[in-house]
Amino acid sequence: MSKFLSFCLISMMFLMTCPTIFADQIILKNGDKLTGTIVKKDGDKIVIKTEFAGVVTVLWSAVEKIVADAPVNIELADGQKLIGTVDTKEEAKLEVATKDAGTVEVEKEKVAVVRSEEEQANFDAERERLLNPGFTDLWTGSADVGFSLTSGNSSTKAFTAGGRAARETTRDKISVYANMIQASNSTTGTSVTTAKAIWAGGRYDVNLNDKTFVFGTADFEHDEPQLLDLRAVFGGGFGYRAIRNEKTKLDIFGGAALNKEYFSDDTRRSSAEALIGEELKYKLSNATNLEQRFVLYPNLSDTGTFRSVFDASVVTSLNSWLGWQVTVGNRFNSAPVAGAEKNDFILTTGLRATFGRKE
Repeated sequence: MSKFLSFCLISMMFLMTCPTIFADQIILKNGDKLTGTIVKKDGDKIVIKTEFAGVVTVLWSAVEKIVADAPVNIELADGQKLIGTVDTKEEAKLEVATKDAGTVEVEKEKVAVVRSEEEQANFDAERERLLNPGFTDLWTGSADVGFSLTSGNSSTKAFTAGGRAARETTRDKISVYANMIQASNSTTGTSVTTAKAIWAGGRYDVNLNDKTFVFGTADFEHDEPQLLDLRAVFGGGFGYRAIRNEKTKLDIFGGAALNKEYFSDDTRRSSAEALIGEELKYKLSNATNLEQRFVLYPNLSDTGTFRSVFDASVVTSLNSWLGWQVTVGNRFNSAPVAGAEKNDFILTTGLRATFGRKE
């Protein structure tokens, strides 16, 4: 009996002296209770990591009370920031026990952000990376490939490939692209090149403010059936971000460019051009996106002539990194060299692989 009493006494002393195991709680308006560790609250949802249900996300409007036994970082709608444990004594009001300012009472609806210490550290590290990124950071992009083949009564081959990449920070944006098509027809026994073109280039934007930017561009083109060995276009100007929301991003821009052309019949041309264009990204559905770009180049050296460039892609995601794309491209030149057509149009389809972080 004495051994039993000794065991009970030791157990009680251990329970009284050992550290209390804390846990956060979220109590919903319907009476349900979630116990675990509060991860973050951003927007209209709050996330808690529980032991048995894993990570649970609930609407902030459905929460009646929260209790955070470990300090959390809180940001209010007016920008005020608090760090401390949290309790809810009154309905729709939180009591934040801070280290320096004591207990601060805040209205639940004025809470914009809640982050655990670990989540806040991750957020601060990512913000620092965005503000001061290395050149190899923040790149996103995609690569396309397509192939078609016929045999028997006809014998044709066509291969298309393309790639694009962009690096966007709070200060600037770099975007590069390259597309190529190679097609041949050997139905008559002699292989004839029906399409052989390479389009490549890039643009560098520097933000003036949230809406406006200045840019410089360099574009290069080779088109064998059009007798074009090389077209090099260097330009620059001003741009305006006309629309920015969850579904639509629209930029319009204008400026001037220098166009130098080298043709296989020894024709050489240089001209000054105006530059007017727009770029659109539109979310057609959760899985399908449209990207489109159009640029018009009125010739300033030979008035009355012009060029235009149009590209558009519709991409449907198959999984997190692979999609199916349908791409169209059109290059128009109102003053081609003798023997060449004014218009080149291509339509391709195939797979698209993406890389980098999602927007």
